[in-house]
Amino acid sequence: MTGAMLLGCGRHAVKDRRWRRVCSQRALATAAGSYRAGQVVHGFEVQRSRDIPEFDMSAIQLKHRKTGADYVHVFKNDTNNVFNVGFHTPVSDSTGVPHILEHTTLCGSKRFPVRDPFFKMLNRSMATFMNALTGADYTMYPFSTENPVDFRNLMDVYLDATFHPLLRELDFKQEGWRLEHEIPNDASSPLVFKGVVYNEMKGALSDLGSLFYVRSQEPLYKGTTYEHVSGGDPDAITNLTYQQLVDFQRTFYHPSNAKFFTYGTFDLTKHLKMIDSRLKGFDALKLPNEPMTPVLRAPKRVHASCPPDPMSDPDKQTKMAVSFLTNEDTDTFETFAMRVLTSLLMDGAAAPMFKALIEPNIGSGYAATTGYNQHLKLTNVSFGLQGIKAGDVDLVEEKIMAVLKEAAATGFDAQRVESVIHQTELGLKHRESNFGMMISQQLMSNWVHGGDPFEFMEVTKHINTLRQSLRQPGFFEAMIEKYFLANQKRVTFVMQPDEQYSEKLADQEQSRLRDKVAKLAQNDKEKILTDGIELAHLQSTKEDVSVLPTLAIDDIAKEGQIYPVTTTPISLNTASAHPTSFPVQWRQTATNGISYTTLAKRLSQLPADLHPYLTLFCTSFSNLGTSRRTLPDLDEAIRLKTGGISASVSSKPSPVDLDIVTSTLSIGSNCLDENIAPMYELIAEVLTETRWDDVERLRTVVLNAAAEASQGVAQSGHRYAMSAASGLITKASARNEVEDGLAQVAFLGKLARNGVEDINGVVQKMTEIAKFISEDEGKTKLAVISSSEVQDKHKEHLASLVDVLGWRGQESGIDSSAFTPTYSRSYYTLPLGVNFTGKSYLGVPYTHGDAAPLQLLASLLTHRFLHREIREKGGAYGGGASYSALNGTFNFYSYRDPAENLDRTLHAYDKAVEWASEVPYHIGQQELDEAKLATFQAIDRPLSAAQEGQTVFTTGITPEMQQARRERLFSTTLNDIREVAEKYLVGKPSSTAVLGDEAAADKRKAEGWNIIGFD
Repeated sequence: MTGAMLLGCGRHAVKDRRWRRVCSQRALATAAGSYRAGQVVHGFEVQRSRDIPEFDMSAIQLKHRKTGADYVHVFKNDTNNVFNVGFHTPVSDSTGVPHILEHTTLCGSKRFPVRDPFFKMLNRSMATFMNALTGADYTMYPFSTENPVDFRNLMDVYLDATFHPLLRELDFKQEGWRLEHEIPNDASSPLVFKGVVYNEMKGALSDLGSLFYVRSQEPLYKGTTYEHVSGGDPDAITNLTYQQLVDFQRTFYHPSNAKFFTYGTFDLTKHLKMIDSRLKGFDALKLPNEPMTPVLRAPKRVHASCPPDPMSDPDKQTKMAVSFLTNEDTDTFETFAMRVLTSLLMDGAAAPMFKALIEPNIGSGYAATTGYNQHLKLTNVSFGLQGIKAGDVDLVEEKIMAVLKEAAATGFDAQRVESVIHQTELGLKHRESNFGMMISQQLMSNWVHGGDPFEFMEVTKHINTLRQSLRQPGFFEAMIEKYFLANQKRVTFVMQPDEQYSEKLADQEQSRLRDKVAKLAQNDKEKILTDGIELAHLQSTKEDVSVLPTLAIDDIAKEGQIYPVTTTPISLNTASAHPTSFPVQWRQTATNGISYTTLAKRLSQLPADLHPYLTLFCTSFSNLGTSRRTLPDLDEAIRLKTGGISASVSSKPSPVDLDIVTSTLSIGSNCLDENIAPMYELIAEVLTETRWDDVERLRTVVLNAAAEASQGVAQSGHRYAMSAASGLITKASARNEVEDGLAQVAFLGKLARNGVEDINGVVQKMTEIAKFISEDEGKTKLAVISSSEVQDKHKEHLASLVDVLGWRGQESGIDSSAFTPTYSRSYYTLPLGVNFTGKSYLGVPYTHGDAAPLQLLASLLTHRFLHREIREKGGAYGGGASYSALNGTFNFYSYRDPAENLDRTLHAYDKAVEWASEVPYHIGQQELDEAKLATFQAIDRPLSAAQEGQTVFTTGITPEMQQARRERLFSTTLNDIREVAEKYLVGKPSSTAVLGDEAAADKRKAEGWNIIGFD
């Protein structure tokens, strides 16, 4: 492919993003076909090329002649271009060396010798995605962007980071682990463990689902790399040495071990030229062999312990799973067939595992490992339950094996098989904005194991092969026999709560610390003090980052991307006693044969006592049967004709007034255009005929919802902390806290801990909500995203739908009562091992002139102050500031923050406010421009087809409002930033929420904090 052939596909800078999709896929396919096997382009030899019609793309594979580096490029008419480089990184222990190396690699390189160029590039770029990821035995560095200059800038930084990192010892100590005085320059203060990854993994393994997964893999994969924790086990991380890190990098971060992936419309020859220039200094390297022979030969039962979950039923906290080693992932069709088989066995209410394990309410839901893990070279399938009684372990194991025996004997209903395949085919058609990034990440694990990247992408071929295989009876039955019933490589893993678990873990850490300290010689102690002082100095030193490439403000489009919509009324049956019409918003776009629809019902008059039940109502939606179908039959019908039917509730303020809040129930679905009629019929059935009196199924929904909510806290604790804090500040945030925050987690947990004894009371609340939705005159509106060709079909069936529902589209009363903020400090006790914190201040509505400066202030505080104070100095995995433009709250947060750092973190927030009030003295125009780049990076991110036009539908924010805010962002000055800091932060009241261990609760209580438990 020549540069001229792609000349019309892009421009030198993103001045106007309307140039998306101006290249024809035919031209790209022709370009791919112009490469001949054996042709050499900038040091890379073409191996083969292939069209992949199901995704409208073509692919080419090349190999670097000097080093053997592998390369795949995908030509697709998508301007969200992708780069990814991955390495096979197997481990022989749980020190977390690939994870710590992933962090340290991005702390400076030969051509870019600044500290942390990765984080600094976040606000010098318009990247739509930018990260680094560590898998079980692979590490990858992906990014995506729509701007060709940005693409080259980021590729330059990523290539230098991965192949020429500085790997300074102090960076290893900051990112990995170190012994350091609690006060770095005070030798009399105690020595403690510090390090970003160390604290990250303490937090990760406080998540009960992650802990269960990690501990269950150890016995299953004994004798292979997968028995170890690639991310690092805190108990082992402190054994890793700096030299081991350096040696690992030299072995595995080599072009001979590299897999390069690029995607999109940008010129491949330019990619090859740049990459070749970075690889020329390397010679081919013979890589070490990875043992993949598990010692597991016979079924085995293993027990482990975990902390109790304070939000669950204390008598039902055992987790268990039966796991089987299955096929190698390099057999692409076998992997695809196993994925389908696993789905047949467990997905949906018609699945035999669901009927045997979930329906009888033995537990609260599937165990964290349940499903098919295809991202390991030797894959596994796991079936299990969480939230069971200790005495039910044998019962669950017997039920699992009985289901497998029954399935092997009787097979699966043809319609159920078709419904699973339909979901796969439907998934192929969605026009996702991050499609290239998804392909690059999913492909990498298979590719580094020796899989064929083209085979991996040819999904339609596997579907066709599966259909042919199913013509012969016994296909899935034979797989069940081979991989489950006759498979002796099986582990039954049981995890039970130990009331002393957290205390024992803390004691082990202190014992490990004492052992380390006892072995220190005098010169070791002196070095620790010297290193701590030097690291603190480096962290506080302002660097010259001009060596890093950057986009300019002129590279940002002055006008934002607009997704035009039209709104027309749909008239109801004129014979109705109350004839009326509904507003329908239409977005006509290329959807690849899929239609998306959303119904939104205003809930302004819903009684307050029903609000806590709304999320449960939405979760129950389509998870109960109807008056005409059982749940299994309903579930199969939904899967066969749609991409699912979902419900959600949200409370949003008006863009012009924070006291005008609208609570809305939204019902969404999507389908192939040929299934528009049955989609609307199913929506109507679920909305009007759901069996809310199905007590046992509702009990199952409650238990599942409580378990999922509890797990979410450890994974996104900072979000919950900010929600709890901001829930006292604005009306919309207060409602969202009730519906989706810690208050909702506690509400569901209380129901679960009570064993859902008052299930009839829950039934009553669900029935009241359903009755309200059916009878209330609240405003209803609809949105449809589709091609123009099927709009008339939508109109026909929409009219029938709303007529069946009996909903009326009139305006109803809007809650505009004034809200009085309250301010407090709340400490939520949870067995997390680390802290999650949030602190909130009151801001302004979306359209207010100060909203844009507040948004930029949040970016400046994150990148210029809090990242250094909370992550680099404090050792938290993350921390920063955010501004919710719609909710009007300014928030500080920290994520997986060392428990002992709370006072330090809260002090950092206070210092951040002080810094903000003097911002013109700390930074200049360049830093402000970078904050604008970072802000527009999020605003201008490309949308999937299903998202187009939804902003105005869900929030009321019009394109004119968006453009006015865009112009205000461009015009904001440093003095504007200083003024909003003084106006909204300095000396202003705030609310703080902390999720932390119970051990610190007494201290906080003595300081006047509200202590909130979940018992």
